[in-house]
Amino acid sequence: MKNYWKAPLSILAGILFVLAARTPARAQIIGQVKANINHTFMIGDKTLPPGAYTFRMESDAQAMTVQTQKGDNVAQFEVRQTRANHTPRHTELVFRKFGNTEFLSKIFESGSRDGAELTETGKQEARMVSSGQHAIEHTEEQQ
Repeated sequence: MKNYWKAPLSILAGILFVLAARTPARAQIIGQVKANINHTFMIGDKTLPPGAYTFRMESDAQAMTVQTQKGDNVAQFEVRQTRANHTPRHTELVFRKFGNTEFLSKIFESGSRDGAELTETGKQEARMVSSGQHAIEHTEEQQ
């Protein structure tokens, strides 16, 4: 009787494994992320001035929108799930800096290791990488 169940259980386990592998990873930002950014930064090919911004996941959880403090949408960008190597105590924004140009790279909410990583690379960032420039990654905590 033990051998009778062995084959069906193996098939079922294989099907579950395939289904789990096909489920797309979704960024894990739950609410709004409010940030006061005191320097110019880029999202894709769009340059944003210093200021107060709100980042919000779209309903499909594969894109985010960033708004000014007045509520104006200034950019929408694709994201994927990423995982921090620590649990942030405060909301964190990660930037990649090439010289004086900073690109938003990742966002983590306080208390969660799961966050959102931008999947779009701006043309300017791609040119910098292809010319051999190296980014310095730094994290800014938000209260």
